[in-house]
Amino acid sequence: METIGENGERFVQEREQTRSAELDQLHVQQRAMEALRDLLSRTENEGLPVLTWTIASSPSTSALVAVCDTGDAGERRRGFEEWCDALGATRLADEVSGQGSTRLRARVVDTYLDLSIDLVADV
Repeated sequence: METIGENGERFVQEREQTRSAELDQLHVQQRAMEALRDLLSRTENEGLPVLTWTIASSPSTSALVAVCDTGDAGERRRGFEEWCDALGATRLADEVSGQGSTRLRARVVDTYLDLSIDLVADV
């Protein structure tokens, strides 16, 4: 029976840790997809504005990001506020760019699915 050397054992352990992290992120993405399905239903049922949704591929960001990107700045602001109200999202500090535009930001945590959802609008 062949034994794996110290370097081989380390490689196997690192690969197992990497795969575990990948599977964790996959599970977050699967939960995000479940949340998105519900959010899309709410869009239709509650007459909320249509948003652009992104499911994150990195564990360092929120699992779902919604961008209010339809219409002029006023429409984007109203859409952002409607979604904040609908989700009970917490407003985060606005970001102001050097060109004078403002990025509105909010976050809500879905405790049932254990993931965070960010709302964003550039106005």
